[in-house]
Amino acid sequence: MTAVQWPKIDGEYIGTMLRDTTWNMPSKIIADQTRSGKYTTRQAHIKKPKTFNVVMHMTLEEKRIFENWYVNVCREGLFNFCYPRVDDNTGVIRTYQFDSNTDPVFKNTGANNLEVTMIWMEAT
Repeated sequence: MTAVQWPKIDGEYIGTMLRDTTWNMPSKIIADQTRSGKYTTRQAHIKKPKTFNVVMHMTLEEKRIFENWYVNVCREGLFNFCYPRVDDNTGVIRTYQFDSNTDPVFKNTGANNLEVTMIWMEAT
C-alpha cells in the first residue's frame, strides 16, 4: 500500500499534537469460556494494531492545507501516511492509517484556532 507524507508548511508538519491524544495497547490474548464457566486464555496469532485518538491544534491555514491533502493526496483516508511516532518523542517516522469507521472532526476553539480529532491506527 502506498504511504504519503503528512502535509508540511516551511518544512514543519502542520498541526500540533495535543496532550489530549490517547492510545491503547491491544491485548494479545484470547479468552474462551469453558462449559463449567471458567475462562482459559491463549495467545492470539493475529497482531492487532495500536489505535490512537489524535487531538491536534490547527490554524485556519493549516486546516485548508490538511483538507486539500486529505481529499486530493490521501484520497480521503485510502492511503497510509507517514508521521513522527505518536507515542514517543524520538522523531522516528511511522506509517499510520485513518480508521475507516470515523472521520476527522473539526471544532472551532477560537478565531483562528481549530481542534481536530481523528482516529489513527498503526499501518500493518
